[in-house]
Amino acid sequence: MRIQFLLLFVAFTASTAACATPTIPPTVRPTQVAIVQTRVVTAIPMVAATTTRATTAIDPTTVTPTTLPLDTTPTPTSEPSATPTSEPTPMPTASPVPASIQYLSACGEIWQPGYYKLSRDIKSLPGRDCFYIQSHNVIFDCDNHTIEGNVAGIKEHQYQFYAFFVRKFNFPLLETPTNVEIKNCRISHQRTGIFVGGGNNIWIHDNDLSNNSDDVNSQRFGIFLGMTEGGGLRLDSVQGGRVENNTTNGQAIGIDIRDSNNILVRNNTANGNSAWGISLLNTSNSQVIGNTTRDNIRYCAWGDGTVGRGCDAGGIILHDGSSYDLVQGNIIAGENGNGIFIKAHGERCGDDNLLQNNKITDAVYNAIEFSFCKDNQVIGNEITGSYDAIWFGFSINTTIRDNVIRNMNNHGISGYNSRDTLVTGNQITNSREGIYFYWEAWDPKKLFFLPADPNGFPSRNNTITGNTLRDNAAAAIHLTNSTQTVVNNNTFGNNAKNVWIEGKSDGNTIASK
Repeated sequence: MRIQFLLLFVAFTASTAACATPTIPPTVRPTQVAIVQTRVVTAIPMVAATTTRATTAIDPTTVTPTTLPLDTTPTPTSEPSATPTSEPTPMPTASPVPASIQYLSACGEIWQPGYYKLSRDIKSLPGRDCFYIQSHNVIFDCDNHTIEGNVAGIKEHQYQFYAFFVRKFNFPLLETPTNVEIKNCRISHQRTGIFVGGGNNIWIHDNDLSNNSDDVNSQRFGIFLGMTEGGGLRLDSVQGGRVENNTTNGQAIGIDIRDSNNILVRNNTANGNSAWGISLLNTSNSQVIGNTTRDNIRYCAWGDGTVGRGCDAGGIILHDGSSYDLVQGNIIAGENGNGIFIKAHGERCGDDNLLQNNKITDAVYNAIEFSFCKDNQVIGNEITGSYDAIWFGFSINTTIRDNVIRNMNNHGISGYNSRDTLVTGNQITNSREGIYFYWEAWDPKKLFFLPADPNGFPSRNNTITGNTLRDNAAAAIHLTNSTQTVVNNNTFGNNAKNVWIEGKSDGNTIASK
C-alpha cells in the first residue's frame, strides 16, 4: 500500500507541475540552444517615497542553456544598458557590460539568465503569450522592434494575451523573478503589453505600450468604473521597481500597479486611456513623478440611466489602500474625468499620501478628489479650469497648503463631513465659492465600512488661515453646519461675500482681514 501511495503521489506531482506552464503547440516550441557566455545585468534600484533606499547590485551569473530561438551566433558587444538621468535618489553604479547578446527572432520562453535582444518585428502566435520570462537576472531589449498581438476574431479591442509574462518559476517552490529589465519595445494589440505577475527589482523603460486591450466601444462607452483590466503595463506583487520613459496611450489603463511596494513611476506618457492613465491599487511607499497624462475618460450610464462622461476615470488614481505615496510634478491636462483621485471601493482609502507641485487643468469633475482618508497632504499644486479644484469627504487631519487655484466652475476647496483640516497659504480666484466646508446627513447602510462615530462625522475643528481669496462669484468662504472652525488672517478682494455662515456654527472663531 505504501508503494502504491508513493507512486500515486509522484504521478500527481508530475501532472500538477505540467499544469503550471501553459501548453505550447509542439510545432512552435523553441528548440534548446546552448549558450556558454558569462553575463552581468545592470543593477536596478528600489525606490521609497520618503526615504533614500540602497540598492543591491546583481552578482555575475553563468548562463546555462535557454529555450529561445537564436537568429545568429552570439556576438561580443560593447553596448551598455541605458542609464536613467535626473534621479530623485542615488542610483547604483552600472555593472560591467555583458559579454554577449543573444539575438531572438520569435516568441518563446526564457528560463535562464542572459542578455536577450529582438532582431526583427514579430507577431504573437495564436492562443498564447509571446515571451515568458521565468528566471532571475534577465535583460530583454527589443531594439525598437514591434511585438504585435494576434487580432484574428477579436472584437472591440478585447485582446487576450501578453507580449511579456514575467512569472514565478520552479514549481512547487515558486521562486520570484529578481532583476528583470525590459526596454525599447513597441507593443500593441495585447491584453496587457507587459505583465509582471510577481517580481523583485524590476525595470521597465523606454517602451511604447499603446493600443492594447480596452473595455469601451468605438464611442468610448463602457461601465462605470469599479475595476477593469487590460492596457499597457501591469505590475502585480512587485517589491522594488522602476517604470520610466514609457508611452502608454489608447487602452483601458496606461500603467497599472497592484499590490506592490517601492515602485517609481516616472517620466511616462499616459494619454487617451478609457479608465486611468496611471493606477496604483493597494500600492504603497511609491512615487509617481514627472509624468504626463491627458484625456483619460469614458462615457457610461449613470445611476438614473443618463449617459454621461467621467465615470470615475482619471489621470492618476490611488485606490484600495494605496498609502505613503508621493505624487509630484505631474502634468494632468485635458478631459480627464478626475485629475488625481484617491478612491476607496467601499473599503479603505489611501492615507499619508503627498500630492505636490502637480499642474492640473480642465478636469471634467474634480482636479483632486479623496474621501474616507486621513493624514493626506495637498501642497503647492497649480489647478485651473475644473469643477471643484480639491474635493474631499469623511476625511481627518488633511493639510491643504500653498496651492494656486483659478477659474473653477464650482469650488476651489470643498470639505464634506471632514474634520481637523488645515487650509493655509492658498490663492483662490474666480471660482463660484473659494472655500466651502459643510455637513450633510448620510446613509450608514451605503457607507457601512466607515468606523462608528457618535457625532455622525461632523464638519468640525477645521482651520482656514492665511489664504488669499479674490473674485469669487458667490462667496470667498462658506460654512454650512460647520462647528469649532477657525477663520483668520485671510485676505479678501472683490468677492460677493467674504464669509457666509449657515446652520450650526457652535464654537466658530471668525476674524476678517
